Formats: sequence, structure tokens, C-alpha cells
Amino acid sequence: MKKSLLVVGSLLFILGCEESRLTDFVTQETPMKVEMKPDFIAVENDNDGMARSNLEYISKDRGKIAVDPNFFKQNEMHRGDIIYYQTPEIDKGKYPNLNPPVYSISRIIALPGEELEIKKGQIYVNHKRLDTFYGKALSWGLGEKAYFKSLNSPGSEMCDDACKSTMKSYFNKDLASVKIPVDHLFVMGDTWARSIDSLVFGTLPTDRIKGKVLGYAKVE
Repeated sequence: MKKSLLVVGSLLFILGCEESRLTDFVTQETPMKVEMKPDFIAVENDNDGMARSNLEYISKDRGKIAVDPNFFKQNEMHRGDIIYYQTPEIDKGKYPNLNPPVYSISRIIALPGEELEIKKGQIYVNHKRLDTFYGKALSWGLGEKAYFKSLNSPGSEMCDDACKSTMKSYFNKDLASVKIPVDHLFVMGDTWARSIDSLVFGTLPTDRIKGKVLGYAKVE
């Protein structure tokens, strides 16, 4: 009897752990090459907020990105989707030296009605850990441990004590709980420190979305 109770207790514990995580098995980490259709648009993107270890989505390195302006007229928005949008106004009192581009790209992290928070660099949605490659603070695709291990080695970033302190804070960033309003999204780049996203301007109104980013535009 005791053994049966132990097994049941273990199963409940495992299920509880499973329920505390939010996974994304659909979104691919590496952008695809996309055949351009007549209604697609090819966009130059020079912001590196979505760049990871392979400098993804930077046009000067990989070419233009393909955007389908009609995608969300026929399809629902999903977590993990990368969108092309008109950048909202930012608080110039808080960010006096930041001059955002007219249009930006970021990844959908939280949907209308959801609740988002960040604890020690880890994103939580509806109190569940976002367990996917874009669910925590990264710098050029590296997590905290890998980043600090790579510092000051040949070909890697140089970082003094002040820099290390700043990056330590970055990898352990906190954000108080945010409730996503109707017709809004919470969007973030894959490299938070380089991205102009909801961490800067707050939740994004969906009427500012201009299309879904499908990948790199194939060159004929």
C-alpha cells in the first residue's frame, strides 16, 4: 500500500512539474529560405535584436527578410511567430538616446489575455515557465554560463568588471507581472539588450502588425 501511494505521489509530482512548463515544439530556431510570392514583401532589416549566434535576420549579413502581409488575415497568431510591425512611440524621457526604426521585427511571447513575468532572466507565461529556445535571456544566442565562459578569449567579446556586472544583471533580469490587454501582444527579440520591443514600449497593439516574417527571401 505504501509503495502504491509512493508511486501515485511521484506521478502527481511529475505531472505538476509538467504543468508548470509551457513548451513550443513548433517554432524552428533557424530561419528558412522562402520563395517570394507576388503579395510578399522583401524587407531590409538592420536591427540586430533578433540576431543569435549566426546573426539571423540582419539583412547585410543574410539578405532581405520575407514578410507575408496577409498571413494573419487567414491564420491565427501563435507564440513564437516573428512579426513585422510599426514601432510604437517610446518614452523619450526614459530612453532619451534611443531612436527606434519606423518598423521592427520581434517574436510573439504572450497573447491577449495572458499574463507575463520575468524572473531572473526566465520568462513565465500564466505562471508557467516558457521552456523553449527563446524563453530566457540570451546574448547572441548564449546563455549566462556559456557567455561568461567565452569572454575575453581570442575572437570573443572583451568585457571588463563593469561590463561583467552589467551582463550579470541582464541575464538575471526581472519584470513584474504584465497582463496582456485585448488586441495586444507582448513581443521580444531573441537578444533582449539589442531589441526594441515590449520591454521598451510595452504591449504592442495588433493593429500595428504589418505581416508575419517567414524567413530569408530567396534571391533569384
